[in-house]
Amino acid sequence: MRTLAFLLPLLVAAPAFAQDGSVAVRAGTVMLPDGSTLENGTVVVQGGRITAVGGADLEIPFDVVLHEFPEGVVFAGFHEAHTSDGLDRANESVPIAPFLHVRDSIDPVSFYFEDELRNGTVAIGIIPGNDTVLGGSGVVVAPYGMTVEQMTVHAPMGQKLAIGPQRGWSRASQLAELREAVAKLHADLRVLGQAKLDGDAADEDQRRIAGEDATDEEDHDQPVVRFGDDFPGKDALRAADLDDAQLGLVRVLNGDERLWVWAPTATDVQHARLWLDEHGLTGNSVLVVTAAAWKAADVIAEMDCPVALIGGLWDVERDPVTRKEERHFAPLAFHEAGVIFSVGSEKGRMGPDRLGYQTAVMIREGVPRAAALAAVTAVPAMLWGADGKLGVLEEGADGTFVVLDGDPLAAESRVLHVWLRGEHAYDRSQDERLQRLLEGENE
Repeated sequence: MRTLAFLLPLLVAAPAFAQDGSVAVRAGTVMLPDGSTLENGTVVVQGGRITAVGGADLEIPFDVVLHEFPEGVVFAGFHEAHTSDGLDRANESVPIAPFLHVRDSIDPVSFYFEDELRNGTVAIGIIPGNDTVLGGSGVVVAPYGMTVEQMTVHAPMGQKLAIGPQRGWSRASQLAELREAVAKLHADLRVLGQAKLDGDAADEDQRRIAGEDATDEEDHDQPVVRFGDDFPGKDALRAADLDDAQLGLVRVLNGDERLWVWAPTATDVQHARLWLDEHGLTGNSVLVVTAAAWKAADVIAEMDCPVALIGGLWDVERDPVTRKEERHFAPLAFHEAGVIFSVGSEKGRMGPDRLGYQTAVMIREGVPRAAALAAVTAVPAMLWGADGKLGVLEEGADGTFVVLDGDPLAAESRVLHVWLRGEHAYDRSQDERLQRLLEGENE
């Protein structure tokens, strides 16, 4: 019954517009990536990609249907950079699990996705939670579709690595587990490398005894281990020689996987800096922090490492002597330090559970409008490695955007329509669950 309830509003909405990945939308206002606006603007999408953005006089291809919203606002939509919502469980119990992938745990019919689509969120970076050490791989999805494959808009997203301790662990035990995993991998690789050399030598002896010529077949696979010091057999190891856990950790240490590093506090940021520097991975990492990490803003700026801020935007401390509260606004501290950052919603709290609210608060507290908007649009796309594809309204980007009846950051504004890669995904007038709520409101 739950699956049917989720499907019904989407199935009803689907025939409202053509579903061939091509559409033209003209609205009273088009909000551009820098926060500026284009009055009486037009966006043209063909084959799922934006082909033109311009004014009311922009020529519309003859085979593209134009939809006009004279009082509407076209916006690139909100982008949630990092979350473990939408999964059947946030974490597995195994602390070192680089072989896991969230595609096996995403629930496409979760009400979470329906709510996010209704609120104008168009892309979500879903990755294992923080209660882990090395938690597995994430993927960027749209909140629309019946399978994970249909929902996926960008992959891979990267791996979750936690420096901050999981529940019940100390920082010392957290870091010890990580160091032990890396040390064990080094030892295992040396054993495997020597075994591979010994096996190759034995095969060569057998061919010589049999009078066979050396094989002409070339091994086109590249050596799988590229990090660390040389050891016997290192260049002979291939992906097929490693188990899934070993291969996953090798890919991390090679720098093949973007790391989303859970470092919630300033202390954790320092530990993360040391570990990432030691392994040469700082340039391929995103720090996942809480507001308490604002104290390390200058350190993060020196690392030149972008930040995904999750949870609340304020760090609140109480003076142990005076008991007076001190509040620090983390996004402003990051902005002033020159740190590239995204912000996430804070589920469970009315207001902060929406990215539009979080963006408006940033602007109120002094973050420039362009930077605040980028934190929920272009910056998440950059963190995913999808810059220029998501989070912008410009030629060549995905034809993904929302139409609202007012400013996207105004609390009273409503999402009227959502297009995802040129496909019409949401129509407020056909949202059956919302209509039932509104009927009760109007009684």
